[in-house]
Amino acid sequence: MLKFTALRLQQNDSLARLTLNRPHVLNALDGTMLTEIRAALDEIARDRSLRVIIVDSASERAFSAGIDVAYVKDLDAWGARQIGQALHATFGALRAIEKPVIAQIDGLCLGAGLELALSCDLLLASERSQFGLPNIKRGIPAIVEAAILPQAIGVVNARELAFTGRNWDAAKAERRGLVNAVVPASELAAETLRWAQELAAFSPRALAAQKDIIHKWMTTDLETAIDFSINTVGLNWTTRAQREGMNSFLEKRDAQFTDE
Repeated sequence: MLKFTALRLQQNDSLARLTLNRPHVLNALDGTMLTEIRAALDEIARDRSLRVIIVDSASERAFSAGIDVAYVKDLDAWGARQIGQALHATFGALRAIEKPVIAQIDGLCLGAGLELALSCDLLLASERSQFGLPNIKRGIPAIVEAAILPQAIGVVNARELAFTGRNWDAAKAERRGLVNAVVPASELAAETLRWAQELAAFSPRALAAQKDIIHKWMTTDLETAIDFSINTVGLNWTTRAQREGMNSFLEKRDAQFTDE
């Protein structure tokens, strides 16, 4: 296993846990953390025994407070462009990996930290969490995977976050469709594990196909996305997992999916 300084990577049966580990700066994202996230995802992708990824935080106050200002404040235009590309490559890796990714959010989830969370497939939050795009307060527009926000919560809500720089509490984030569930902080780890174990019991190939289909829903036109989904399901029909799923239904028993 690779050695990391800004992350911790743990494996437990079929689950991989990727922990953001810069608590002294509220997990502010810098070049090292971005590089290590991509390396960790590459390692997880190669391990067929791992079915679900949880992204959490070593900080008691934040999931991630955003980009590390000390890391980017003196960049020239070309350097700023390269940082934007590195952010997009990292967040894109989360969206592209075949395994479902769950963000376990406790505390501040701001700026690039919110973009990281949005790049995960499911977002679970504690009641004390805060969400926002404070970029505008520093004279910087929200960019990169903030572009997902209109699809996630609608353009009106995306405008509110981007224009005002205000934080949303967890209750408002849940009402606006930004997160899937909100629980007390003391219950967050157990709730995340429950969701992860539920997903891990499903067919890895079916999950991978579903994630790819959803990605096409988000990134292509309607007819192309529908055509892709039809063809993908046709391929899925040839798998052992599909046969096991159908047979278990007819036999009135729980399906037993392997890591095909």
